[in-house]
Amino acid sequence: MMAASTPSFMHRLNDLPRDKCDTLLLVFSCVLVLLPFAEHNPLWLNLSAALVVAWRVWITLQGQAQPAKWLLTLITAVLVGGVYLHFHTWLGKDAGIAFLVILACLKMLEMHARRDGMAVVFVCYFLLIGQLLYSQSLLSAIYLLVCISVLVSTQLALQYQQMAPRFLTRFFSGFKVIGLAIPLALIFFLLFPRIQSPLWGKPGGSNATTGLSDSMEMGNVADLALSDQIAFRVKFNGIKPAPSQLYWRAVVLDKFDGRRWTTDAKSAPTVDSAPATGALLSQEIIMEPHDQTWLFGLDRPIEVTNSTAGNELRSFVTQHGEMRAGAPIQERIRYTITSDLIVPLAKNNPRPVSKLERLEAQEKSLPLPIGFNPMTLNWAQQLRQASNNPIELTNRVLSFFHEQPFRYTLSPPPLGVNQIDDFMFGTQAGFCEHYASAFVVIMRAMHIPARVVTGYQGGETNSVDGLLTVRQADAHAWAEIWIDQQGWIRVDPTAAVAPSRVERGIASSFPNRGIGNFLGLERQNWITNLGQQLRSRWDAVNSAWNLWALNYNLDKQKNLLSSITGIQNLQAADIGVAMMIAASFVVAILSLLLLNKKEPVSDLDKLYLRFCKRMENQGYPRLPNEGALDYAQRLSKALHHSQEINTFLALYSRCKYGKGYNSEQYQSLKNLLRLCMQLNIVPVSS
Repeated sequence: MMAASTPSFMHRLNDLPRDKCDTLLLVFSCVLVLLPFAEHNPLWLNLSAALVVAWRVWITLQGQAQPAKWLLTLITAVLVGGVYLHFHTWLGKDAGIAFLVILACLKMLEMHARRDGMAVVFVCYFLLIGQLLYSQSLLSAIYLLVCISVLVSTQLALQYQQMAPRFLTRFFSGFKVIGLAIPLALIFFLLFPRIQSPLWGKPGGSNATTGLSDSMEMGNVADLALSDQIAFRVKFNGIKPAPSQLYWRAVVLDKFDGRRWTTDAKSAPTVDSAPATGALLSQEIIMEPHDQTWLFGLDRPIEVTNSTAGNELRSFVTQHGEMRAGAPIQERIRYTITSDLIVPLAKNNPRPVSKLERLEAQEKSLPLPIGFNPMTLNWAQQLRQASNNPIELTNRVLSFFHEQPFRYTLSPPPLGVNQIDDFMFGTQAGFCEHYASAFVVIMRAMHIPARVVTGYQGGETNSVDGLLTVRQADAHAWAEIWIDQQGWIRVDPTAAVAPSRVERGIASSFPNRGIGNFLGLERQNWITNLGQQLRSRWDAVNSAWNLWALNYNLDKQKNLLSSITGIQNLQAADIGVAMMIAASFVVAILSLLLLNKKEPVSDLDKLYLRFCKRMENQGYPRLPNEGALDYAQRLSKALHHSQEINTFLALYSRCKYGKGYNSEQYQSLKNLLRLCMQLNIVPVSS
């Protein structure tokens, strides 16, 4: 069925008039460019663009008149006004892209000449640059290359004058041009002198980014558990820690209003870092942009250094043990962090604690809102009467979570005004933020300073490149309590309810949260294993792309040239000379290949050459520089029954040198050739 339908479709395209075929190619290339923006543009704009494109196709195929100028003006005003009402501006990344989408679509409605088509092509070129503002992944780069090739094909098709090749030849002409340009582009990419900082900054947008926030409510972290987006990748400079130690610290939340936990807005850098109490471990983090200032690293960070050469990362560790950057992270960065792997609930692990630290812990990490959760507060005060030891009290609370029928779930029941009361003595079902929030409230009610920490826990080791991949689904919340002579100690109440969450990751607690559950494939181990292998390989390819293509900088360029030439300490002038030599070499090779390349033979000429070969075998070869009609005249004088021969050569001349031909004429020519090949050649003299 497919083999039969494809030729008929191509025949219908070839049978269309030249201007209609080129217009459809232009519409197709424009749609190809606009598709990635559908994810970022509002729904009403996507529907409007689809209607305009369908209108243009209908006008082209049915030969209808184009809309009047007043109607186009009205549509333009409505759509441009809609952009302003939606984005509240005409400037910026999102509003600017939306405006260009409208411009490209409406320009197709008013095309009168080929120069209008060229204007649409150049707007699409500009939109391709806009795609890089949203994604620079390997898949996006491949799609971008396809879009450029189709746009070049469209541009070439619009430039043909009278004689134009068949549609497929016109469609793939741009791919040939881009294929020839790729070696030269690689030379310029690798050898063009790099500058230390970008020429311009990446503009911010209004689109929300997936990830942690600077506040936490019941259900916030559970929402992230359904996202497989990558938060960051990790390369350990040493032995990889045990899964139970993979706590990636991000935000400290110490203010509670009864429903929401928030962070202290004043995150000052620490003056004197506390001495290390555990094993020191260095990690190299490749972090995806999240439009926030915090950085990630194993709990607890001591020092952050920048390893993204050429773009200095201003970062510091706050008094709360948070890692912060000087500006929101709006592009992929790489940095190295050294962490002190503290032992949670250590009984005999004293360290010097200043009086200022103790006072700050009591001031910020003890208050509770008045009038909330009376049952929890009463229960905590009763527990406090049994002991004054904070570690013993902590273990009693954890035992309560473990012994009572608490459940770890992504879909907990809704809670009322007194959320902690409802959770502790009612639903007893929740995600990590429920347990962390309830635990901190209980500890504060027992006059033990406590606070919530959000970040990520665990990660998945890629079997291909060995990097640890941490996804948004690994988002986690835990608690910290203050113990005199030890300082802040990590406590994870979720581990008391679902220990597999900490030991084996989020997937062990919710094995059926993926797409396999919806397709009924959760029990098919081979499908699960295949999916994991494919994802690991694709993640490894993307990681290599990020490290070696997107992060290709001056240092990597110098190292590459030094390894090739053996010359150390290359200067910018040396790199420029190397680029010119390599580019000249590539241009020379491409020129030789193009000069020695034979002209492609069209389908029409192939039929003619077969006929000429047949006549040559019969002793009547075509003379040099002899045209088809002259050849027909000579053969008619030399052969009997030459009517089929004359008809074939006359039809070939009309198709070859006329205004083109359709599929029916081409089929007739093939039938005539078949008759000529079956003719019994008889000379006139016989």
